[in-house]
Amino acid sequence: MTTALVTPIDGAGEVDEKSTARLIASVRPYADALLPALSTGEGSSLSDRQWRDVLAAVVRHADGVPVLAGILRPTTAEAVARARTASGLGAAAVVVTTPYGPDVTQEEMYLHFEAVAGAGLPVVAYHESALSRNSLDLDTLLRVCALPGVAGVKDSAGDTDFTRALIAAGPGVPVVQGLEHLLLESGPVDGWVVALANIEPKLCKALLTDRGEERAAQLHAACERYGLERDDWYRSLKTELLRRAVIETDREVPC
Repeated sequence: MTTALVTPIDGAGEVDEKSTARLIASVRPYADALLPALSTGEGSSLSDRQWRDVLAAVVRHADGVPVLAGILRPTTAEAVARARTASGLGAAAVVVTTPYGPDVTQEEMYLHFEAVAGAGLPVVAYHESALSRNSLDLDTLLRVCALPGVAGVKDSAGDTDFTRALIAAGPGVPVVQGLEHLLLESGPVDGWVVALANIEPKLCKALLTDRGEERAAQLHAACERYGLERDDWYRSLKTELLRRAVIETDREVPC
């Protein structure tokens, strides 16, 4: 189970390392990996400096837990540059979406992942459409999975039929679900990358082995309570973390 971390922000609008350290300490016993700077971490709003700061802080406080660097940039060149920086900062892998825009072709998506995989770190393909405004076809994603250096798929496209078809096709790499409300409907996924693990890490970990009615009810209640299907799900997570005195403010990343 990978925790998709929020990005704690201080009163000056900068990355709050002390809050980041407390957050990591609270989730680390249950996390197999930590993922800063992706959608839950408001990664598309982070400046280059803020992105480096949060990644470096997570690596410093991970205490041996692998750190996967989220990369949400609109172009291949920017994604490759961040992948190289992530390698230097000590990340174990990167999680990358397609280039942005509805006119990006399937071949351009494939070449994008080929270029990022050539930057040196293992790559997890982030399958989504809300941010990139495009989507990988099944055949293209299978080609991406076959690239040297591609280590997995984070499926957050919201289509469980697609997820099941991808798994049935034998992609050769792990497939993890990234949407809480679909965790128990996605078939034999290899795990999940979830925002809920910021505040309910024990529940998220338990769901990997116990998917019974009681656990399912707890998951549903948590999704409802924290509005995890809203477009701004990270806001309620930050508010709850502030209430628990894990982070100092519930400020969003300044755009």
